[in-house]
Amino acid sequence: MSAKYAILGLVIERPGYGYQLAQRLEERFGSSAFAPSGVYSALDQLSRDEFVRAAGEMGPGPARRAAPRMIYEATDEGVDHFEAWILGASPTPPVRDELHMKIALCRPANLPRLIDLVNGQELACAGRLSDLRQSFGRERVGDCQDWSRLVRVLAKDAEVALWEARIDWLRSARELLQGLLDQLRRSQEHSVLESSGGRLGRPARVLQSTPRLAPRAHAEASRSVQANI
Repeated sequence: MSAKYAILGLVIERPGYGYQLAQRLEERFGSSAFAPSGVYSALDQLSRDEFVRAAGEMGPGPARRAAPRMIYEATDEGVDHFEAWILGASPTPPVRDELHMKIALCRPANLPRLIDLVNGQELACAGRLSDLRQSFGRERVGDCQDWSRLVRVLAKDAEVALWEARIDWLRSARELLQGLLDQLRRSQEHSVLESSGGRLGRPARVLQSTPRLAPRAHAEASRSVQANI
């Protein structure tokens, strides 16, 4: 999703210059991971479309080491365009998650590393959720009296719900993949014992080659993981 409409909405709320708008964008939509450079690209596009215009300059400040900063405000056409976007239908977002694709396409030999990747992302998402809750505080929709605060809290609630759902899916995927890995290792150990006639000897390394039942197990696990997405 482009930052264009987010920037236009912020300018309609309150005029500002590029860096200031980038800060407000991060505060309001931090989980969306908009690049700072996208703010200036959006302002350029909005200016070309005559949805925003220059409303003056702000001085470089006491240090006087920076160039004057251009302040942008919304035009009447920009407000109308934004209202049309607000009232228009929003498409259902496609599922184009890289980790999801890796799980769907992995081979049995990839399982140990893939489990590590899922676990790492689970921890990272838990950290993001913790940071979001700290910045959010204890404020809830029912506690808000003014409109601007209410919609901000509602948006934060949506972010929290998305991170919680992501963590739940990652936990489920990790457990399913770990179960498949344990099954494959037991199958290999059983095959080694059968081939040696039950004789005890030096333990064989497991998961160095794919056991005969791996394709079937792999297909079953892929279906199980995708069913939980």
